Amino acid sequence: MRTHGGGNLSVDLPRGQSVVLVSAGGDRTILAPGRADVSLLRAYGVRKPPRYTASAAQVAAYFVPAAEWEKASEEGVRRIRERWPELSADLAGKIFLGEPFVGMTEEQAEEAVGRLVLARGPASAGDGTAAWSVGRRPRSAELRLYTEARERGARARTFEEFLAARVRAVLTFRGGVLVAIDPPSGQIPGLNWP
Repeated sequence: MRTHGGGNLSVDLPRGQSVVLVSAGGDRTILAPGRADVSLLRAYGVRKPPRYTASAAQVAAYFVPAAEWEKASEEGVRRIRERWPELSADLAGKIFLGEPFVGMTEEQAEEAVGRLVLARGPASAGDGTAAWSVGRRPRSAELRLYTEARERGARARTFEEFLAARVRAVLTFRGGVLVAIDPPSGQIPGLNWP
């Protein structure tokens, strides 16, 4: 999808985000964030909530009505609890929504945010810990944005430098268990993972 109006930024909405239909006509549909998301955006200082433009095919493929979403989320949580019976319904819901939490295993993190991992590697401490750099979009989508920017004449920099600026959070694992969720350097804690 793209933002509607003055900007033409590519937007990937997270799983479970509610949107409101503003208008639909032809092959273009205009959506706005749901009430809860508007309140969250205002809390972070966004004056005017964004609007999104989606094609009819995107709406048919990716969006479901609230009743169907409830059913799909219940099924997703049930499937996760079958796989990891020790999890509570709340923690299984976090995995389904793609929200990491301290104490989850690497396998559970892979289920939650695996497609959003931009880089994996050892943590800087050198004590056998692992660090995952997690973004808002999959690495392939970031590569597409990087390539489009280069085609428009954006200043030269490497893809790795571009990815470093796109990191949403750094997950640190020790012994296969998530021990910390940190913001990337230079960002305020708590604003990266609502």
